[in-house]
Parts: sequence; structure tokens; C-alpha cells
Amino acid sequence: MEQQTVGSGRYVPWSDIPKELAERIGSCLDTQIDVLHFRSVCTTWRSSLAPFKTVPHFPVEIPFPLDDRNIYKGRPGYYLIESTVYILQPLDGDSIDSPCKGWLIQVIKTADGKLKVLNPLTGREIQNHMPKVLNLLDFRVSQVCKSYHVQYYIPSKPLFRDYDVGYVRKVLLLMNHNSGSEKDSFSLMAIDRDNRLCYLKSGDDKWTKLKNPSSYIDDIIVYKGNFYVVDRYGETMKFDSSFNETTVASRFSGGGKRKKRLVESGGQLFLVDYSSDFGKDASREIKIYRLDEKQYEWIEVHTLGDRIFFAVNDCCFSVSSCDFGDKYGRGNCIYYVKGSMYFDDEDSDDDFGMCGCCCPLDDDDVISYPISNYDDKTNESGSKSGGGGVISTSISNGDHRINASTSKSGGVREEQAVDRYKGVFDDNTCVFTIEDGKLGSLLSFLDYAEILWPPPSWLKGEDQPHPHVHVSLRSCSIF
Repeated sequence: MEQQTVGSGRYVPWSDIPKELAERIGSCLDTQIDVLHFRSVCTTWRSSLAPFKTVPHFPVEIPFPLDDRNIYKGRPGYYLIESTVYILQPLDGDSIDSPCKGWLIQVIKTADGKLKVLNPLTGREIQNHMPKVLNLLDFRVSQVCKSYHVQYYIPSKPLFRDYDVGYVRKVLLLMNHNSGSEKDSFSLMAIDRDNRLCYLKSGDDKWTKLKNPSSYIDDIIVYKGNFYVVDRYGETMKFDSSFNETTVASRFSGGGKRKKRLVESGGQLFLVDYSSDFGKDASREIKIYRLDEKQYEWIEVHTLGDRIFFAVNDCCFSVSSCDFGDKYGRGNCIYYVKGSMYFDDEDSDDDFGMCGCCCPLDDDDVISYPISNYDDKTNESGSKSGGGGVISTSISNGDHRINASTSKSGGVREEQAVDRYKGVFDDNTCVFTIEDGKLGSLLSFLDYAEILWPPPSWLKGEDQPHPHVHVSLRSCSIF
């Protein structure tokens, strides 16, 4: 075990520090993964800190649907479940040849207790290309953010996706730490399918609609212990745990087919404004703003420094390029999704599956389908793919097209491009590099796909897919 230096210059094993000090250190830990690593150091540290307690205990059965007038009112079997985005890093980064020394994953525990590993950008389950067992103690693991989903589950029936869940576009949870005797009290805020705000307090038997002048809510986020809401025009409101409303920024855009996504980074709140119109003549400009709460306005910014933003439908978040190695150097960019993606995996034999959670569709969103059977299928460019499941034609990429065998990342073989194509899922996954103003599908920026796909070799898995692999987390599970 590593040692620490005390004032006298004498080295003392970490396990020998006073229990009171270990308890004090442990009290500062507020994530499940940090508590897990702390308790795994030694017996003394393990006994000084109780296992992490998740409040509320998931899954949480909730009233559904949100619309009190709906014919399915009172229907049982709808649960709030939690997912977490992590950065995995190798313990010995110096032994890794690649400049990218980190990998992003999303781990979700479904209503029936199953663990699934997802691509955090697409929400697709990574079923293959993974080690049979994923032991989180074999890596440096950092928690990035949490998100929440509504899932339909009846124990007597197989778990399946219920399309009624599409009533929920996004749902967030806020713990009420100042609620007196109700120490486990929490509040939920959701955007329904009509883009209206609803809320539910723990113990309520139905959702309550929030009266708001905006007819189109775009995004919600928990920031500084409050709910923040932005509409299609940029008007931004703050709601406390009692759902008292305060306007924090006035509208600044004409709306139209532009989406707003809220991202917290470095203790500040940012807004990503981009077009959801995928037509040939649509503006592809992306703008970024920072909230100035004193001036009650959004201030446009032109750089993110080393930060990387993810403008994702269920959870927007930011990370540092340094999280992926000192030499990674691909910060100052935004990953985003053009619309929501729906996966119908019935009879599909590809390497990915749906997570079985809420995956809402906007009226102007593009719907995408599995990409497993390329034979005799027509791709976006209107041409047909070759046999054997290998993409041999050009792939649409905004204003230009690229060939899978000659991508910008430098002569990637077709087989590798197919794997990357599956992993980043079609042209719906995009990146915007702010410094040079380039924007397009990850298919044309494969170097930027590394933090998402393919799974790195240091996971101790096979580089090539091996069918029917069960991904699980051992006793060190984060759940």
C-alpha cells in the first residue's frame, strides 16, 4: 500500500491514519463510486464509512401518465430509474500507446435490476465488444453526471418498451435537503410530449402541470439546487423545490427549428443553440452562451477552452479533454445528436440493443433504425450497400460525403469503419469543433469518436466482436 509523509518526514501506511481522520475524509465523499473506492482501500477504511445509500432507492414507482385526462390514468408498472455517466481510465496510462487514455460509458440499472452499459451519446446498449466482466476496481473511474428515465415494467410479463413512455421527453430529480423531517423527500420535473412542464413531489399521487407562458419547453437541468428551464426562444426560468418561478433570462432568438440545450460546466450554466432542421438549405450554425444571472441574459461565448460539451437528449454534461490524457488535445468542441433516435431491435442481430427506457420523439426529430442488415438496403445517399455487411458506398455527411474506407482520420479499413459506424450510429451523431468552425457527422471526425467508440483495448476485451457476451459488474458494482 502506498504511504503518506507526516510532519516528521516518517512514512506511514495510509491504513494507519487515525480512524477519525478516515471518517472525516469519508464524510466528504458524495458519489457512489468514490465511496466504493474508499471502502476498498483496507479494512480500517471500510469500517469507518458505511456503504453508499442511494436516496431514493431505485426503481421508484411513479404515477403515470403525466396527463391527468389520459385514458391510461392510474396504470401501474411505471418506474423512475437512474443512469450514470462515467469516465474510465487505465490505472497505468503510460503503458497505453494511444493519445486517448479515457473512455465514456453510461451505466443504467433497469426496473428489473439488470445492468446495462450504454453509449452516452446515442443511448444504445453496448452488448458486444466488451469484456465478459467489467470490474470497476481495475480502472480509475470518475462519475460525470446522472440522468433519469421512465420505464414500464410488470414482473409477470417480459420487460419491454412501452410506447406510452414517449409521454415523457425528459425527467429530472432534485433532492429536498431542507425539507425538515422528510429527509428522503424529493421532487421530479418533467417535460411531457406536448413540451409542457409537470412536477411531482414524493408522496404525490398525480403530476401537477406548471402554468407557463411558453408553449415549447426545450430543456431542463438541475443547477445550484434548483430546476432551470429554457424554451425554444431562449427564455429561461428557475424553479426551487417548491416550484416557485423566477425568470433569469429573457428570450433572445426567434425560435423556429432551433434547439436549446443546457449544460453545466465549471460551476457555470451554458446554453447550446443549434438547428434541428436537417434540410439542404438549413443553417448549420451552432452558438454557445453563458448565463449572466446578474444581468438576466445569455452572453455569447466563442471558446470552451479545454472543455468538451455533450448536448444529449436525456442528460447534457461536460468533461475536460485532460480526462482523456495530457496529449489528447481535442477539447473546445461539442458533441450533439440530430434529433432523438429510436431503435427497434426485434429480429435484429446487430451488436447493439435499446436500453428499454424513455426515448421520446420530437415532431421535427429524425427517426433512425437498426443498421445490422446492409445487404440490399438503400442508404442515405440513395445508393445500395455492398454484401457481407460492409459499407462500400459513400455515407452522407451534411454538405459533403465521405467514403468509409478513406475517412479523414487517415485510411481506416472498411471493417474498422463499419465498427465505428455502428458505435457512433449513423449521421445522427455529430461534433462541432469550435476553433476551426467545422461541423459534421462523427463519421468524418473519427479521431473524435475515440472517447466513445470503439471500446479501448485496455478494457481487456477483444478488439473484434464476439457474440453473446454478457456484460456484468462484479461485487464492486456501483449499484
